[in-house]
Amino acid sequence: MLNYLREKFLLRKLNEEETEIKGIIIVFGILIVGLFAGMFYLLTTIGSQNKTYTLNQNKSPTPSTPSPTPCSDCITPTLKEETKKKSSSEVIQEPSVKEYFISFGSSSGQSENWSDVAGLAASVDLGNYQNIKEIRFETSINVPTANESVSVRLFNKTDQHAVWNSEITMSGGPSSYLVSSPIVYDKGSKLYQVQIKTQLNYPANIAQSRLHIILK
Repeated sequence: MLNYLREKFLLRKLNEEETEIKGIIIVFGILIVGLFAGMFYLLTTIGSQNKTYTLNQNKSPTPSTPSPTPCSDCITPTLKEETKKKSSSEVIQEPSVKEYFISFGSSSGQSENWSDVAGLAASVDLGNYQNIKEIRFETSINVPTANESVSVRLFNKTDQHAVWNSEITMSGGPSSYLVSSPIVYDKGSKLYQVQIKTQLNYPANIAQSRLHIILK
C-alpha cells in the first residue's frame, strides 16, 4: 500500500514538474518570438527612415513661387518707383532709327547733255523728316563700254532747277558706286528726277539710285 501511494505521489510530482517545464518553455518561446518581432519592426522602421532621408537629401529644393495678386496696391513703393523711372526713360528715349533711304529705282540712259532717266522720279517732302543731319544722293553706275565718263544728278522738276550738290561723276571704268556731298534741298513736296549725261553718248546703266537721309 505504501509503495502504491509513493508511486502515485511520484507520478503526480512528475506531472506537476512536467507541466511547469512546459509552461516555462511556452513563456520562453513567447518571449523569444516577441523579441524577434520587436527587432524586425525596429530594423524595418530604421530602414524606411534612412530611405526617406536619402530621398529627401537627393531632392533639390524647389523655390516657392508666390501667387500673383490682382490688386495694384500690393506693389511695394520700390517697384512703383522703378516703374516710374522706367516710364520716364521711355518718354525721353531718342528714336532708334537714325537713317532713311528713298529709292528711285534702276534704269539706263545716254545723252551728251543732261536728260531725264526714264522711270527714275519720286515725289518727296523732305520737311517730314525731323532733326536732319544731312542728305546725300547715292547711285551705282555701270558702263558697258568702260571708256567714257558719266555724270548723274537730281533735278527738282517742281521748281525747275538742279538740286544743289547732288551732281556726281564717274570718270571711267566699267562700274562705280558714287556718293554726293550733302545736298541743299527745298522744303515742301517736290518731284525729284534723276538725270544723266554721258561723255560719248554711249549707254550707261544705273543699277541703283537713292536719297540717303541721316538724322542727328
